[in-house]
Amino acid sequence: MLITFLLLIAIGLTAGVLAGLLGIGGGLVIVPALTALLLAREIDGDVAVPMAVATSLATMLMTAASAVWFHYRRGAVDWPTIARLGSGVAVGAVIGAWAATTLSGQMLARVFAVIAGLIGLRMVAAASPRPAGTVARPRLWWLIGPLVGAASALVGIGGGTFNVPYLVRNGYSMVRAVANASACGWPIALAGAATFALLPPREMAPPGALGHIWLPGTLVIGLGGIAAAPAGVALAHRLPANGLRRVFGVVLVVVAIRMAW
Repeated sequence: MLITFLLLIAIGLTAGVLAGLLGIGGGLVIVPALTALLLAREIDGDVAVPMAVATSLATMLMTAASAVWFHYRRGAVDWPTIARLGSGVAVGAVIGAWAATTLSGQMLARVFAVIAGLIGLRMVAAASPRPAGTVARPRLWWLIGPLVGAASALVGIGGGTFNVPYLVRNGYSMVRAVANASACGWPIALAGAATFALLPPREMAPPGALGHIWLPGTLVIGLGGIAAAPAGVALAHRLPANGLRRVFGVVLVVVAIRMAW
């Protein structure tokens, strides 16, 4: 029990530091680590993988709320954008969460591997989105929102990896793009986690499960992430972010290969 608690704390702290340092969603760390932990506890793979995804989304209800408050206090959140794009990603998150429960654990792990691998390769290339030089507004939000929400909820991430370049290309500054993408992470987490909570797993879940959400993991990882994120932000001002982003991109590709295998 103590070892499990310490491992959950370590997952939360690692996800929090990386989120603050590199601006990535903690789900890219939480899902593979929590999958391995649940498998080690002899939880069936068809339960372990979707439960890791669901628990990752549930932790974001805590971490995304703090991020939204942080950006709101600095006046970087554009509420009309959130009303449009947020509603779209929420609809997509319901679809993505439902789809995750219909796939086998092996297939869902491979879907995660493909998406994480593509994100990792993009980080290795250090490709930065170029501003479009147009009036800032979420064009085609009714199409992009559901697609981003579905892909994000399917693999347990907050959607910032997709939403930041989308918003930058639609005229938003990088700061406002990050702020609004962070805010849109909350409706993804809420709609996705609620869907996962209402859908029972196909096999026996570990104690403390609410549908597909593992509540002990949610609480411990979420608190660890909130505690560690400020340290990541502080490191971001001292360490070479581009070099670190490439290193983590390589690590993410390796993790994606392992998840696919």
